[in-house]
Amino acid sequence: MKKIRIRYIILLVFLLILIFNEGNRTLVRRFFEVNKLNRIIKYARYQNELLKKRIHYLENEPSYLERMVRSELNVAAPGEIEYRFSIKD
Repeated sequence: MKKIRIRYIILLVFLLILIFNEGNRTLVRRFFEVNKLNRIIKYARYQNELLKKRIHYLENEPSYLERMVRSELNVAAPGEIEYRFSIKD
């Protein structure tokens, strides 16, 4: 019984040293910052790859350029009929 109590006291003292030590808190804070920055970098690389693909298609595929102009600028080709629907509440 006394050995178990001593182990708990030693464990508690060790945990208190870890918690109240400024260096350990800084280390944990930096760990989370590094993880956050790694996620941001991974997302930026993913976006970069998407943009590279988009540039490639814009340079090499005329139909892709036409589709992008139609979707983003709402342009209709000559002779096309444009239908617009209004939603009433």
